[in-house]
Amino acid sequence: MIQKISVTLWIICMLFSSYAIADNLLIKVDCRQRPPEMIYNDDSKKCSGPLIDIINEAVTQVGGKVEWERRPFQKSYSLLKRGVIDILPRVIKTSERKEDVRYFSAIGYQVKPIVFAVKKGHEKDIQKFQDLQKYRIGSKRGTVYFDEFNDNKSIYKIHAIDDIDLSRKFIHGRCDAVILLDIKAFEKIMKSMKSDNFAYAKYQYPKKIGNHYAMSLQSKHLKLFDKLNTKIQNMTTTGKVKQIYENYNLVPPMIDTAKR
Repeated sequence: MIQKISVTLWIICMLFSSYAIADNLLIKVDCRQRPPEMIYNDDSKKCSGPLIDIINEAVTQVGGKVEWERRPFQKSYSLLKRGVIDILPRVIKTSERKEDVRYFSAIGYQVKPIVFAVKKGHEKDIQKFQDLQKYRIGSKRGTVYFDEFNDNKSIYKIHAIDDIDLSRKFIHGRCDAVILLDIKAFEKIMKSMKSDNFAYAKYQYPKKIGNHYAMSLQSKHLKLFDKLNTKIQNMTTTGKVKQIYENYNLVPPMIDTAKR
């Protein structure tokens, strides 16, 4: 009888221990509208896309679970710095940000031009960088574009909180042009707003963009960084990342010369 009670108590303790471990490994991650890699569905209230699946898989492999919330990047990064959330997808590396976060190995990189959307018929208004100083340029607050643009105080910048806010400001004439990292996302939003009065300026800036997740230096789960990083590295080198992108009919990021 005593032996049975002991066994029962042992099982109960193990169950409580398992629940405690699971609760301790609840990783808080934010998503945002960043199609096609990261999409928030207003109806289902869920995040989806390859960037969601990759970090879900990595966290699962270390015995944890991801809790997702949707916020604009600026708000998410503010919470990330304070350790309120643990991880944020697609954070561009800068020297300033390294004071607040640790970057996981890149899942790859993309070479794409940073472009400027203007109203139709104004494509030739911006032909060189210096021309930007003549106009009001819409940009997303907190987004890293390129140093020459970010650091230039002579450019009149109209700040927006996200892509939707940026597109609205452009449509309603609050800015003359908008700087874009993601053309497809902008075009999708403009279509949803039933506006096709845009074109792209002659001036573009080519940029190689590493695709990184970042973890808060203030995260209570920071001790898991190396394990998670190893999982992400393995997913990249074994082709798992490629497979996840292809599941969404998307071209995976290049990895042959990506900085790790």
